[in-house]
Amino acid sequence: MWLAGLIQGFAQSQASTTLPFTRVGLGLSEGEMSLLLGFARLAAFGALPFGWFGDHIGRKKPFLWALVLVLAGGTFAGLALEGWQFGVAQGILRIGVAAAGGLAIVIISEQVPANIRAYSISFYGAAVSLGAGISLMTLPLADGGPNSWRIPHILVGVGFLALPLLVKNVPESELFTRSQHDGHWRELIYGPHSRKFWVVGSVGFLASVFSSVALAFSTGRLIDGVGLSTGNTVLISLLGGTIGGLGFFIGGHLADAWGRKLTTVMSITLALIGGVTLYNTSSIALIIVAVVLSSFGTFAFVPAAGSHRAELFPTHLRSSATTAAANLTIVGSALGLISGVYTIDRFGLPATVTTLGIGMVLAATLTMTLPETRGQDLSAPVTDRV
Repeated sequence: MWLAGLIQGFAQSQASTTLPFTRVGLGLSEGEMSLLLGFARLAAFGALPFGWFGDHIGRKKPFLWALVLVLAGGTFAGLALEGWQFGVAQGILRIGVAAAGGLAIVIISEQVPANIRAYSISFYGAAVSLGAGISLMTLPLADGGPNSWRIPHILVGVGFLALPLLVKNVPESELFTRSQHDGHWRELIYGPHSRKFWVVGSVGFLASVFSSVALAFSTGRLIDGVGLSTGNTVLISLLGGTIGGLGFFIGGHLADAWGRKLTTVMSITLALIGGVTLYNTSSIALIIVAVVLSSFGTFAFVPAAGSHRAELFPTHLRSSATTAAANLTIVGSALGLISGVYTIDRFGLPATVTTLGIGMVLAATLTMTLPETRGQDLSAPVTDRV
């Protein structure tokens, strides 16, 4: 699962990491690039069948299928000749990301004891983050000429070499084989579990509206907005991301010790403060602090919210619920980027990011309305748990 997370993180981060060079290579403005990436993420609706299959044929096969889409989309992006082709490739990748992200949490949640569930999920999140860090290290390769932006994207294809190992070693869930229920989407949309599902989905949606824009243009902000060199941008991003990466493990530990709700709210708050600061200062010292805070909060959110999401739903709906919630998260990121078409070129990135931060406040408020699920037994009937 660590290796799978590493591959996912490397592939899904290339679009934002190489954005300044990819945008120029494709002849797009910042607003146009935002629109393109936004529509690409709307393709995440294609991840919904993966969740359904996860509840009907097992977690493993849909998860591996999703990883194949991540690798294919990421690699094809480097071969695009036009902006729309790049957008299609990113759409394929985003379907895989939405499905893999949701199913990974289910696979891990159903394999480990309740008292270390969030902490275990943090390792997958850390692997995704490490993959993103490695993608950042390939940024200088994109700065070598008009078509150099293609190199980091094409490197995603190396991940295909790991597929045989993943096919052999990714585990199937024992809880799935014991389930006697036939889950149906209506149970999530308007049935007995619908309120929890829509609240969970709204939290992810609102948080991603903010984080998608803040993350996608962070490299461009440092290079074009602050005037840093590519090398210094990589250094600051890696430094802040490495220190902030402790958020995975600290967030996972706190979620198992304090509870899912409190840790999630803390994570959202730190991500908001760091993100807004990054786009409203030119001080190198404050930028480093902002990157650390934003990274820590974003990373701590993964195990806290992920374990919470898995524990709120019964086994026969868990895969569908987590995948659908991940899908809503990506839809939120898509709408955030699409909104940039109307706001970034007109009002600028700082004003856009600051305004979108209102959604983070709403996400934290909604989180507090959910039941606390720390220490829940996933094999017990859901009515006995929450």
